Amino acid sequence: MQREVMKAMPATNTKLQLKVIGLAISAAVGGFLFGFDSSVVNGAVDAVRGQFGLSEFVTGFAVASALLGSAAGAYLAGNIADRFGRRVTMLLGAALFLVSALGAG
Repeated sequence: MQREVMKAMPATNTKLQLKVIGLAISAAVGGFLFGFDSSVVNGAVDAVRGQFGLSEFVTGFAVASALLGSAAGAYLAGNIADRFGRRVTMLLGAALFLVSALGAG
């Protein structure tokens, strides 16, 4: 009976398993880095408020806008990726990042 069960089980695909594990680790690290980035922004809030003389409302809006922008970006990037493909979406994101980095100085 055990042989019959072993024969009926599909063969394991080690390459596929490694790919799935790699994708899961990448997703976990991405989630960690997103949370880490949010906490890093929190550390700079007092310095930004003091440097620019911002009110509490404006400072809170600046911090919240990063999270709102992330949510909007994920939504838009998903739609763009569905329509044009992941590669084009990644290249577009990299180009926008480059332009914004150059604009920030």
